[in-house]
Amino acid sequence: MPSLVLLLGGKGKRFGGKKQFLTYRGRFLFEYLLDRVKDLFDEIVLVVPPEDVETFKGKYGNLKIAPGGGERQFSVLNGLKMVSNPQVVVHDGARPLAGRRLFQEAINLKNCDGKIPVIPLRDTIKRISPSGEVLETLPREQLVAVQTPQGFKTEVLLECHLKALEDRFVGTDDASLLERYGYRVCTFRGEETNLKITYPGDWEMVKCLLESGKF
Repeated sequence: MPSLVLLLGGKGKRFGGKKQFLTYRGRFLFEYLLDRVKDLFDEIVLVVPPEDVETFKGKYGNLKIAPGGGERQFSVLNGLKMVSNPQVVVHDGARPLAGRRLFQEAINLKNCDGKIPVIPLRDTIKRISPSGEVLETLPREQLVAVQTPQGFKTEVLLECHLKALEDRFVGTDDASLLERYGYRVCTFRGEETNLKITYPGDWEMVKCLLESGKF
């Protein structure tokens, strides 16, 4: 069985606090997520802010706890160093509504080194200058929005993280590291309800979905 690295180490600057520790009906949102998917993994690593490590070790003694880093990428690397299985799934705790299917798809790598969920774009996408002038309209059919969970061969992902550290390269997600170093990344269909809580308004939408009883 694969391992899960769940990222809970962010500072939530745009949200105004540690959004990964939001609660619903007395429980952390990530606990609801783990209830849906924990049986798919035989090893779970929670990456939390350094100041919360000891608290989490006391509360979640059956899980591995890693300290977060200054950037998301460094947090993932800290979690990866605790992984003992040949496959790993990395997920952002700020996406608490990710469905079980997404994790099952991410685990099923087949002949890929990495596998990520994507959503087709609905809006027209334009590239603009720093001053706001439109430079070009991009071909929407060739563009997608990327989500987590993302699945990888552990050895490949760790290698790419260590190379990126040496090269001082910081990617926008883990898949971008595999792309940089020539590994094969495949895609599968994501979920529109797999919202990322970035701003307070996102939390309001997530709460509405939770109240629907579908999660």
